[in-house]
Amino acid sequence: MLNVTFARAAATDIPLLQTLAHEIWRAHFPGIISFAQIEYMLDRMYATEVIDKEMRAGTCWELIRNGEEAVGFLSYSHLPAAALLKLHKLYVQVERHGQGLGRASLGHVMEVAAALGAREVSLYVNKNNQKAIRVYERAGFTIAEAVTSDIGGGFVMDDYRMRVSCTQK
Repeated sequence: MLNVTFARAAATDIPLLQTLAHEIWRAHFPGIISFAQIEYMLDRMYATEVIDKEMRAGTCWELIRNGEEAVGFLSYSHLPAAALLKLHKLYVQVERHGQGLGRASLGHVMEVAAALGAREVSLYVNKNNQKAIRVYERAGFTIAEAVTSDIGGGFVMDDYRMRVSCTQK
């Protein structure tokens, strides 16, 4: 039974966010990106100073809990001038996939976006992450464009930018 809640993460939660990120990425992304790229991106995106800097700059990080247990996390930024909420991260433990946590998390994000006056939510997803793409499409997201970005270290992110209008929901 789902008892999903969302709690804003603080700097003291960074070690938990890092533990969840390492667990989820290493379980989910093999076969989508290389092991070397997984480790490179974990080091680049989840270093303590990176998360702390994002939090201080206004990016909201939230823990996803089922009951008392942290089962994932998400992060987003509100861009008021563009009436946009950018969903940067939404990750749930692999063994929890298919239990409605992703759907509940996207519903929460849409509620936050509406409360902030955003007209659109956008995100980037790896083109080969079919499982996530299906979840986003079921939530009303559509592919807006294909984007390939050099992230250094000889790696690229080969993504779709997906979007959904807040007025659709």
